[in-house]
Amino acid sequence: MELIVVDDGSKDGTPEAAESFGSRVTVLRQKNAGPAAARNRGIAAASGEFIAFLDADDVWLPSKVSLQVQYLQEHPEVGVVFGGFLRWYAQPDGSFSAPPTPVNLGTPLQLVPEHSGWIYTVLLFDNVVHIITAMIRRTVIEAVGDLDETLATGEDYDFWLRVSRQFRAAKLDRTLAYYRMHAASTTKVPRKENNEYKVLLKTLAAYGPAGPDNVAAPESALRARFFQLCFSHGYFHIWGGDPKVAQAAFSAALHYSPLKPKVWAYWVLATIKRLFS
Repeated sequence: MELIVVDDGSKDGTPEAAESFGSRVTVLRQKNAGPAAARNRGIAAASGEFIAFLDADDVWLPSKVSLQVQYLQEHPEVGVVFGGFLRWYAQPDGSFSAPPTPVNLGTPLQLVPEHSGWIYTVLLFDNVVHIITAMIRRTVIEAVGDLDETLATGEDYDFWLRVSRQFRAAKLDRTLAYYRMHAASTTKVPRKENNEYKVLLKTLAAYGPAGPDNVAAPESALRARFFQLCFSHGYFHIWGGDPKVAQAAFSAALHYSPLKPKVWAYWVLATIKRLFS
């Protein structure tokens, strides 16, 4: 068992806390460069056959690692195994009460069939592989390449899409991790870049709508997916971000679905807010 902590420019005593465990933990320090760079640094330092990721103060449940190692050893045709997670929300004062109850803990191990096998077309509509629940073979990473360090967010989505072009996946029908939600979580902070949208555009341009199993995503469904990504990005910014970004996002949404009065109304609102900001 190899434990590597990559400190991505933290200022809260993280490396000192990790180093207090002595030789059991390898601590690597770098200036803040984002999650993709941190994960790539950890991958480069790792020597194991299997690699798994745990972000910040999220939590792996007992047996997560052993179950996944056993599954990958027994199923050489599978490149990555992952599972379910539960969001663990902070209290208003920032503290955490008791975690939510895991799903199917202690029951016979089963797969989620709709998220197992060739999942490229599934991923086109949702990033079902949450990175803190995944375990991947080193050989898979060597085949598809590192995570894209130009992406501040969505780097894991881009990575799993590339993995799904070459390797089968398996989703265990079990809670494997808790994803702790803070008020200042990265996913709650408005970002100018709609990276999930950018990743999807790039992926479809490179590979098209059909997966390695020759199952293709319907064009109408993909247009709906693009619309939702653009509209959600605009909605995120209209109330808590940059009205200029919101206006551009609503314009993109209208490109995919121009006959939605609600979107036109939001576009007008964004334009007004932009003029008076």
